[in-house]
Amino acid sequence: MNIIKLLKINNIFTLLNATSGLLCIFFAIIGNFRIAVVLLIIAAFFDYFDGKSSRKRKIANKFGKELDSLADIISFGLAPCVFVFLLLKDIRFVWVYILYLLAGLIRLARFNITKTGNYFEGMPMTVSGIVVPILYFVLSGSNLSYIYYIYFILATFLMVSSIRFKKL
Repeated sequence: MNIIKLLKINNIFTLLNATSGLLCIFFAIIGNFRIAVVLLIIAAFFDYFDGKSSRKRKIANKFGKELDSLADIISFGLAPCVFVFLLLKDIRFVWVYILYLLAGLIRLARFNITKTGNYFEGMPMTVSGIVVPILYFVLSGSNLSYIYYIYFILATFLMVSSIRFKKL
């Protein structure tokens, strides 16, 4: 199968989403948390534009859907976990990160095999991941680390729930 024929313009946005997620992890590792959270926000913009361009150009396909899910698990699953872990440096709550990541994987796998109308079943992975930078800016300077853990636990349940979230 020719990979060049599979790639469409919307897939470039998807790849930029994944790249932003990976860069977020790198910047978190070196302790530059401000740039890391900005990269999470940039990843969300790329994720938005990938879907928008796919629908506008009517070029949505199974390859793009799978690629998007893989990028999302990097940017909105793994990157937020690494970011918060490195920010708080507290191994006692490693189980929270594991549950969050597993819920994200399950949510994306369910999304890929489920046909829905104008709604998502369970909180979308992008939404769950974008809350982390928002919390970072809101909590900046305060010692309210437990809020991250409460949020991750809540997001874990919302992602695998049957609650319907309206598509934008």
